[in-house]
Amino acid sequence: MKKKKLIFCIIVLLTTSTVSLGQWQADMVMSTTLAPGDQYKVYSDLVQYRYEFNQDGMNGVVITNPSTNVTAIILVDEKKVHYTKTDGMMSSMNDPVQAYNSTKIYGEEKILGEENISGYDCIKKAIYIDEKEIYTQWFSEELNFPVKMVQNLGEESGFVQLENIEDWAVDPSLFEVPDDYIEVDENQNPVIPEPPPPDKWERLDVAIPVDIQLSRGTEVMVNADEILYYKTIYNNIGDTPAKFSYHSFKNGEELTDAIQGPLDYRTIRLYKGEKHQMTLNWQEGQSILIKVYEGDLSLQIHKK
Repeated sequence: MKKKKLIFCIIVLLTTSTVSLGQWQADMVMSTTLAPGDQYKVYSDLVQYRYEFNQDGMNGVVITNPSTNVTAIILVDEKKVHYTKTDGMMSSMNDPVQAYNSTKIYGEEKILGEENISGYDCIKKAIYIDEKEIYTQWFSEELNFPVKMVQNLGEESGFVQLENIEDWAVDPSLFEVPDDYIEVDENQNPVIPEPPPPDKWERLDVAIPVDIQLSRGTEVMVNADEILYYKTIYNNIGDTPAKFSYHSFKNGEELTDAIQGPLDYRTIRLYKGEKHQMTLNWQEGQSILIKVYEGDLSLQIHKK
């Protein structure tokens, strides 16, 4: 959630002798260059898992269920919950396991062999970007969880360590969100249900500078003649939410997610009176397609 993003940076280390566990619970210590020594509690039923923590006086919970691709990010004291896709960006910012998984699209994952870590037989694997080892993971199939992960990102390097691991009699309520919690979006606005995507699209082709109003079902291809920095401003001009996405093209072909970022990162929902702005470094042969799924907004693009 925008003002309270709970960013995990990673390694996981189990400090037990040779053991055999089913469902388990553990203490977890996280230490990074930005936030050393934070304390967490972890519960796993071998399918889904739950983190509990207190960060800067805020009690938080993250419940991750990869089998349904749903992650719940919970602010306990405020009784708020934000649901997101387990393989999405918001989940990866709140869950060290998904942070590793989401990094795969930016590099190459290699299997390095097998190792026994803290009594667990693990598959050792690593993600390389530009031939540099960014993440290393020791994954236990017995726990269905990494026993250890190492993150090497310079100033954002760090580690997480599981301690006091023990069997756990599963309490299903720990994987449920209380009924009286309010669902919010990533900016902590109460969720207003979204309409289904438009059945058809009206296509516009425009050139910079741009100053137009757009409505649901409109898609706009924006082209530029010069290689410059351009400022892009989106304003919700209606009383209901406005949702849009942007897609970068070069020489007529859409760029991969590894270059332009995942679609959920490029999809933005603005509430009444909100705006979103960004600066684009326009390259030769580049164009951008903007699709409006909901509401009304104004779009301005001009030289910075």
